Amino acid sequence: MSFEEIGIDNAYRVLAPRPTIIVTSINKKGEVNAAPFSFTMPVSMNPPLIAFASVKTHDTYKNIIETEEFVINIPNEDILKELWITGEKFPYGVNEIEKASLTQIDSKKVQPPKIEECIAAIECKVHWIKGAGDHDVIVGEVLQVSVQEDSLKDGLLDVEKIRPVLHLGGVNFVVGDHLRKVE
Repeated sequence: MSFEEIGIDNAYRVLAPRPTIIVTSINKKGEVNAAPFSFTMPVSMNPPLIAFASVKTHDTYKNIIETEEFVINIPNEDILKELWITGEKFPYGVNEIEKASLTQIDSKKVQPPKIEECIAAIECKVHWIKGAGDHDVIVGEVLQVSVQEDSLKDGLLDVEKIRPVLHLGGVNFVVGDHLRKVE
């Protein structure tokens, strides 16, 4: 077996598929934003911290800077098209949850809403934000976690049942062992 060089600008591509999340945020006017991200990971168990990376021009980033709160929503295969809609370029202040015909529900510990159709939601307050090249890393302290009933098996997500979405790149996603394209 031999290796092919693909260039350092493609390093993130070999770290795929990546978990896909929808981050919900809210600005000081109370306007809701939702957007998908796949540059995400847990970073600490004690205290519980989760990170994702965003460009500074993103509406989600602007809202989080203003309010220091966000919710990480875990989508599954059932809302793949709706997830893609939340990533479209809408004017600042437009509610992508509504545009995607999803349902927002109140969070318990933060102002940004959860998405009812998602399999889990992690409510966070900003722990820190730090520049990292062309993105900033946003680390959130977990305040509340909720999951849909019957989505856990032996304390872990029942991936065969709930079929979480993994981002491969572009419009390409992996669900289970199947490649799916958003069209």
